[in-house]
Amino acid sequence: MQASLLKSRILPTARIGIDELRSYIVRTFGWDTWRQTSAHLQEAITHVRTFPESGHVPSELEGFGDDNFRQVLSGKNRIVYQVRDDTLYIHLFVDRRRDLLALLHRIVLRLM
Repeated sequence: MQASLLKSRILPTARIGIDELRSYIVRTFGWDTWRQTSAHLQEAITHVRTFPESGHVPSELEGFGDDNFRQVLSGKNRIVYQVRDDTLYIHLFVDRRRDLLALLHRIVLRLM
């Protein structure tokens, strides 16, 4: 018997991240690479929707709140998410080489 999928919601911060990621990849590597990357990201999301505990707590977010933020890696990208009740909330899509804390500070400053 297959596990049921969580509902998923991509938050505005993740939409910004995916737009930035797409622009960079298309500009640097082309549309074919973006299509492959996008497919891998979708596969990772489907996996997390089925097995939400499979991700791990990003070291940058350890001790933040109740450690309910997790990440899953997809190629050179990370997807930062949180599960509440029966919903997967996707907070960020970000290149693994970027400074996550600096990015989070930038996002918080934008929201103020």
